[in-house]
Amino acid sequence: MPDIEEIRSALSTVVDPCSIATGVPISVVDMGMIVNIDIAEGGNIQVTLRLTSPICWQASNIAAKVEEKVGNIHGVRAVRCLFDAASEWMPDMMNETARKRLRQVRPFPVVPGTAATRAS
Repeated sequence: MPDIEEIRSALSTVVDPCSIATGVPISVVDMGMIVNIDIAEGGNIQVTLRLTSPICWQASNIAAKVEEKVGNIHGVRAVRCLFDAASEWMPDMMNETARKRLRQVRPFPVVPGTAATRAS
């Protein structure tokens, strides 16, 4: 049976397509897109993500990559990737390293009172 760290490691190889467009590929893990990882008996895995945009036209590609990468883990029987439409993504959800890398090529607005403001 896979553990959460194996799954997170596999997810760290799934890159957000919009970050590729900026020239700074960032994984869904580093982007802060993971809402939940559920490991059920028998090796059934459900990964829930938040999208960086509610109208993300790459959602099906992201889901396919998540299902492929997690599905390659020994002991995984089935993978399902869902998107939480009620979970809004914000730039301050990215880890600090990813935020700094992205900021080098594409400064984004800093919202007062967010983690991005405190880290600046």
